[in-house]
Amino acid sequence: MQRRRGRGLFSAGSLAAFAGGAVVAVIASRVLPPLLAQAAGSATGRDPFEALADDHRHIMALLTEMERTRPDETFRRTQLLLRLKRRLAAHALAEEDVVYPLLHDRAHEEGDTRRLYGEHADMKMHLFALEQMPKDDPAWRSRLSALKTLIAGHVRQEEEVDFPKLRGALGQQATGRLSGTVQREKALIL
Repeated sequence: MQRRRGRGLFSAGSLAAFAGGAVVAVIASRVLPPLLAQAAGSATGRDPFEALADDHRHIMALLTEMERTRPDETFRRTQLLLRLKRRLAAHALAEEDVVYPLLHDRAHEEGDTRRLYGEHADMKMHLFALEQMPKDDPAWRSRLSALKTLIAGHVRQEEEVDFPKLRGALGQQATGRLSGTVQREKALIL
């Protein structure tokens, strides 16, 4: 009695096909979301500066929610901190990779651009400290308050000064394209 090799459930061919499909799925899951987000952002015609301001409102709401937690709500604080980090990461990526270079090059705001990048770095240091601290540490709330103050000032500067300058420097057509590019960058943080 002869046994046929390579025809079972776990044959070399079926394993290779499975591995190939898995590779394609992983690549598609990393490549498609940013491309689809860019297309959707461009198609909707949503104002990119309003989308960024909407992010600001969500971030400030998360910070307020975090402030309202009690020291014994360590799990809740951790959960909110992780949500904040994810939201800030996507938002910061879009600003740092798209908006700030345009602010620097098109609106000729070199000083503002450097300050905004620096504030993002300061925010990241506060987030790291909050993540490392015990969530019931009495200093946790004051560190959170310092972060919220930093972000509130940053948001004000962007929305009242820098975004209007950039909008004026770009014009309507480039502002429309910016919407898709911002959405693509934000989608890179999965």
